Amino acid sequence: MKVVARELIWIFIALVLSAPVAYLFGNTLELRPEQEILSKTEEVFEMELYLIGGIIGFICTYVMRVIIWAVSKYIVRDDQ
Repeated sequence: MKVVARELIWIFIALVLSAPVAYLFGNTLELRPEQEILSKTEEVFEMELYLIGGIIGFICTYVMRVIIWAVSKYIVRDDQ
């Protein structure tokens, strides 16, 4: 039960951290609309890029979690 609770907390943390990563992903591309007002196609494209950035942020958070787990499990040894 403790493992399930820990994983749920990590999923929540990954979801929270994916929002800023998605925003940074969109701003890094520096895409600008052709006119002052976005067309429907550009709005959909912008939302798709935001979702792609969110997915990338979620995956990267979990990759970092696995790396930290591996380091703590195999390199840092407890002397207990």
